[in-house]
Amino acid sequence: MQFPQTAPSVIAVVEDDEDIRANVCGFLNKSGLRAWGAESAEDFYVRLLNERADLIVVDLGLPGESGMSLVKRLTQQGVAVIVLTARGELESRIAGLNAGALQYFVKPADLNELVAGIRSQLRHAGSGASAQPGQAVPWRLDGSKAVLVAPNQQSVSLTTREFDLVSSLIAAQGGLVTKQALLHAMGTDDMEDGFHRIESQLTRLRRKTLDATGLPLPVRAVFGKGLVFLP
Repeated sequence: MQFPQTAPSVIAVVEDDEDIRANVCGFLNKSGLRAWGAESAEDFYVRLLNERADLIVVDLGLPGESGMSLVKRLTQQGVAVIVLTARGELESRIAGLNAGALQYFVKPADLNELVAGIRSQLRHAGSGASAQPGQAVPWRLDGSKAVLVAPNQQSVSLTTREFDLVSSLIAAQGGLVTKQALLHAMGTDDMEDGFHRIESQLTRLRRKTLDATGLPLPVRAVFGKGLVFLP
């Protein structure tokens, strides 16, 4: 009797060093897993819109959003994370594990040991689970009350312009909203000044959301292109 083969678990490797990223992904693929890489947290968020991931390997020394911030954000949403970093001092190890990392590997790590660690965590967590931040309980917009409701059911009241901005982002269902589309939604065609106002408004909304809900607003900037709301 033949049993159907299960699909290999998918691992995302968030590492800014291109050579290390390629080596780790290549080794994972040869080990029977399926791996894809991202050079930053921001790149990871965009790739995750079209890719599946069962576990994330994160370098702490990332450009842009820090690796530690990414670890915290993912683990708060129940995503399995392993740290692979050059930071071997005790303080960093403790911080990484306290942030929610399941294991902490210091470069240059033995890749066979890394694979064993990944497989161990996948067995523990259940390798069929797909890790997309915010998937289980999405953010939602209550248009009747002009409030944004977080996954923990806490809400933040929105001004008219904040509501217009958030509604245009959520309507994209996790897709990229270009600068031009955002400006159109906000009723302006002045690219430079208009997008500067949107960025300022978004900064204020991030603070409001964190204060009101205890969760960070899941809006990611894609450099030079626009914004993404991770549902």
